[in-house]
Amino acid sequence: MESSSADVKPIPLAHMSRVPSTPNKTVISPASTFATLVESPQEQTENPFHDPKPKVDRKDSRPSPLVRRETSLVEDDALHGYPKLAAFIGGANGCAIYKRFASLNARNLLYHQAKLVALEHELNDLEHHHSWCKDLQYKVDHIFHAEPGSAGYELRMKHEEVSDALKEYNRLLLEQQKLHKLPQPDDTYVNSIHNFIHNVKAGEPNWLSHPENTIYAVWDDDRKAIQRDLVTLKPAYGTQDTFTRLFNGAFLYSWHKLFSRFGKPDDEIDGYNYHESTLSRYMTAIVMVVASALPTTSIIALYYIHEPLWRLIFIVLYGGIFAACLAFFTEARRVEIFGASVALAGVQVVFVGTAFGN
Repeated sequence: MESSSADVKPIPLAHMSRVPSTPNKTVISPASTFATLVESPQEQTENPFHDPKPKVDRKDSRPSPLVRRETSLVEDDALHGYPKLAAFIGGANGCAIYKRFASLNARNLLYHQAKLVALEHELNDLEHHHSWCKDLQYKVDHIFHAEPGSAGYELRMKHEEVSDALKEYNRLLLEQQKLHKLPQPDDTYVNSIHNFIHNVKAGEPNWLSHPENTIYAVWDDDRKAIQRDLVTLKPAYGTQDTFTRLFNGAFLYSWHKLFSRFGKPDDEIDGYNYHESTLSRYMTAIVMVVASALPTTSIIALYYIHEPLWRLIFIVLYGGIFAACLAFFTEARRVEIFGASVALAGVQVVFVGTAFGN
């Protein structure tokens, strides 16, 4: 039976969903792009009697000479597929996101760890086996300068085997330490890569096959990344405080749902583009207003509070609010938050003491 354009097409694996998805759904992308997804074009029915192998002229089977194309930016001329995806990830700030393979690396470390435990026991058993030779216990020269076939030579070979295994294990262990220090990416940037892969104007929006299409897959209900061991090499913003993540996540998603009802999408990307520089300026303005208003409002409030007891209660409560704002808007450490809160309390105490003296 031949298929028609009205048939229902299967949902690609990269579109793993916890709820039923709807076609032509506008989805969130990072603080740069919101793209629209559509179903993949219907695959054409292949002729079983058609030979897919092209005919080759055996008279001249030499490859044609390579012609260098004249282009200013190689990234703009990248072919669709992995070349175009690499150009997008390399050019978009905040999209240098890759899989850490946490469980696979942990398995590799466990295997090397088990190997080293076995070698450690073998070395210990070998030393007890040759315990009759006291020189092997007290003089290293009898091990490293031993002749082949002797007890010292056997210990030397086992020691070299243990040393090589230790070097590899320690190298992997330090690499894992560096990998675990890499920050996790924001879900909106993972969604941006997902939207780019399934872009409507790409010609083949579902070109990735399983299991490659699961790396940047997102849930359809909240557009969050399915893979939880992704890392980013360079976050989009210099700071990754709670305010920045909230602004580029829930707030931007709510703003997009409101703006998409009235604004028109960009024809070039078939979506909505929110520039990082513009969002950064808005966040900086908000932080500056809050930073300048916090100490000023406390002094104004203390000026209008005449009861000494209520002034002290206000100082305690406002100190907690000030510390919470520092933790929310900045990446300050605990000791820095403590120091700033003490400094604010000192200013308030000086003001209250001057008011009491008057």
